[in-house]
Amino acid sequence: MDGVKQQIHARQMEAQETKHQFELRKEQRKLRAELDQTRNKNKDTIVTVRKDYERTVVDEQNKLQAQLTKIRNKNKELLKNEELRYQKMVEETKTNHKQKIVELEISQDKEVEKQQTDHENFLDTARQKFEAEKMKLEA
Repeated sequence: MDGVKQQIHARQMEAQETKHQFELRKEQRKLRAELDQTRNKNKDTIVTVRKDYERTVVDEQNKLQAQLTKIRNKNKELLKNEELRYQKMVEETKTNHKQKIVELEISQDKEVEKQQTDHENFLDTARQKFEAEKMKLEA
């Protein structure tokens, strides 16, 4: 009877071992399914986050590009206005220069006329003195 008990006990142990392996496989499948589900959920989350980030980056790039274009246009306008202002200043400077040259020429002409008049007056006075002296000597 001892041999029969051992066989029964061995079969019970084998049945328990089979049941245990079955439950272990079932639990492993369940954990694998949970792991796959979590992995897929994480992949979806990563894809969503990546798309949101890429969309944000593209929106930010577009916004910055628009600002850059606006700044460039503003700078072009400023440069254009400054160029016009510079041209006006150059023209005004040239005009002022020409006017000063004309004034200097007029002033010099007047000075020359004054010198000529003074010189002629001096010569006339000298001639009159000479004529007066000559008359004294002749008389």
